[in-house]
Amino acid sequence: MMARNVLRLCLLVLLALSFASSLSAQRKDLLMATEYPPKGEAEATQKIIKLLKERLEKDYPAPERTRRDAHPKQHGLVKAEFTVVEGLPKQYRVGVFAEPATYHAWIRYSNLSGQKSPDIAKDSRGMAIKLMGVEGEKILPAHATASTQDFVFMSTQIFVTKDVKTFGKLLKSINGGKVSAGVFFLTHLGLLKLFSEVRIQVANLFDVEWGSTTPYLLGDRAVKYAVLPRTPSGSELPAGTPSENYLRERMVATLSDQDIYLDFFIQVQTDPVLMPIEDPRVKWNRNLSPFIKVASIKIPRQTFDTPAQQLYGDQLSFSPWHALKVHRPLGGLNRGRRAIYETMSKFRHDRNGEVSEEPEDWITFQ
Repeated sequence: MMARNVLRLCLLVLLALSFASSLSAQRKDLLMATEYPPKGEAEATQKIIKLLKERLEKDYPAPERTRRDAHPKQHGLVKAEFTVVEGLPKQYRVGVFAEPATYHAWIRYSNLSGQKSPDIAKDSRGMAIKLMGVEGEKILPAHATASTQDFVFMSTQIFVTKDVKTFGKLLKSINGGKVSAGVFFLTHLGLLKLFSEVRIQVANLFDVEWGSTTPYLLGDRAVKYAVLPRTPSGSELPAGTPSENYLRERMVATLSDQDIYLDFFIQVQTDPVLMPIEDPRVKWNRNLSPFIKVASIKIPRQTFDTPAQQLYGDQLSFSPWHALKVHRPLGGLNRGRRAIYETMSKFRHDRNGEVSEEPEDWITFQ
């Protein structure tokens, strides 16, 4: 009996050593802040663009105004101040965060689903930040001289698919209707689980913990971004059958008499296996890499819920690729986003007879 137990123990030790050796080998193969594009990514991206165009043409027949393919329901576009923290460690003083400064910004809040979806429904929410007055050449040739820098967030720290190809299959199933989507989810239960997790009910948009979900360069290292409320309001979900637009209504009520403060964080990649670049389904562990505050955001008291300002927010384009080169987006989902966002923004504006222009500063609306 003792000999058998000793043999089992030896086998367990060998298995553990083998696993450790395998993990070590993976770490040697994978480098920090390095991308590994899979085959067929560009083709999958073009298929997504085709599907999105087909859906918009179906959902918004002329002469109806064409909305965004994602996050079409806008709760509000608000003015904000983005202030870089003083005394940052040298390794984080890159790009926007190089020096203490305060930038004027626009922040757009939205729902992922359609324009008519009630706010009480479970959904993924969006927050897009556009800084203005950011000097330096930007990545996109069409906006190389623009003074804007965008940061795009979702109400989650993860994305539901690993890559563009899988996302394209998901989109195709959704475009096919409820039966098509149901069959797809039944054959992709892991994706269904993640899809259910990221669709949440929200009581107050100023209480949401926002995540970039995908990584970005910060100089020569990879980071993810997060924005957290400094002092959550503790709002509760409305009882009964609330207004379909209660999230905007609560924003209006809050900003009518108080300022809102948020904190902007980076999370640095410290392990290429446990914190992968190419799989945004993986939540980066805060024990391995704690959030580091690099900026604060003030949303001052204001009136924003006017038709003119709502229209302006709907016309603006946000993209993670509206960025300095030192903040370049990383990973397959972001590589796909470059072509998708640029193409779909032009498609939407062309259908509406509008021209997309990057703002230089706040505008006052009547």
